[in-house]
Amino acid sequence: MLTDKANILCLLMILKEYSDADHVMRMGEITSKFKSLYGMTVDRRTIYGGIDLLLKLDYDIATYEETGKKGYYLREREFELPEARLIMDSLYSFSGISSKHTGDLVKKVQKTLSVYERHRYKNLVIAKPDMKTDNRQVFYNIELLDEAISDKVKVKFTYLEYGFDKKLKPRRPEKYLVNPYGLVCANEHYYLVCNYDAHENISHYRIDRIRDIEKCEEKIKRAPKGFNALDYTNKSIYMFGGETERVVLKCKNNILSDVIDKFGRNVGIMENEDDETFTARLDIAPAGLKFWAMQYLSCCEVLSPQWLRNEIIESIKGNEYQKV
Repeated sequence: MLTDKANILCLLMILKEYSDADHVMRMGEITSKFKSLYGMTVDRRTIYGGIDLLLKLDYDIATYEETGKKGYYLREREFELPEARLIMDSLYSFSGISSKHTGDLVKKVQKTLSVYERHRYKNLVIAKPDMKTDNRQVFYNIELLDEAISDKVKVKFTYLEYGFDKKLKPRRPEKYLVNPYGLVCANEHYYLVCNYDAHENISHYRIDRIRDIEKCEEKIKRAPKGFNALDYTNKSIYMFGGETERVVLKCKNNILSDVIDKFGRNVGIMENEDDETFTARLDIAPAGLKFWAMQYLSCCEVLSPQWLRNEIIESIKGNEYQKV
């Protein structure tokens, strides 16, 4: 049973949950919530005193006089409505965290809103959930990598890539051992920027593809002189509207993960008899696909539709390099 000492906290929780600019709470509504939620009977003087104390503690509450003698509501929250919407939209569209973690984080953001504001987003869902990572170790990986970078020690991990069954599998049996230098966010993914002892060049790995990570005791090798993780990312890590159409691609096996990353695990994949290529079938607006395909000219061939194939051929013929 709650005592009078909990009055101020209960009042704050009621205002957080049930009040906003469109839902001003009258005195009777507040006392009713005390009874139904906490089994407490409070009088008007208790509410008046609680409001005064919350105001002194810098809680922005619209008072009885400010609301035209209608009641009270909590005016300022951790996130304004547009801010909360922006955060939730970003979480839904960010493919670097799992669907479950996305849902959990969205619920936490929504808890900063009133129940009425929260209700506005009950129909917001994850678009293309098959493009969300299945790796639930992402946040743990980030925390441990951040510690390792701060402590300047090496890390070991298993790195995953897609197989033809569209499931992530270890790229190789042995773990990677690297010198971690930085964590960056680009192209809707988190990356670890690192280096191997035997090489001078810098590498990067998607953190949602990392599993079974271990922090080592061995100190890292010093990063190359002048190295900056953000600058490295901007230089090294990298669609149009229209009617949807079936597009067929012939790709080399080494870009299988890239294809699934870009178009999701619902893309149709079939191994070819030459054991070196695969055929991908997808329904998409072809005009935008043209520019993606041209980034992979040495690894990807558009088989159909014929008009898109012809456009790419003409683009290759007409590019500036042909004029040299």
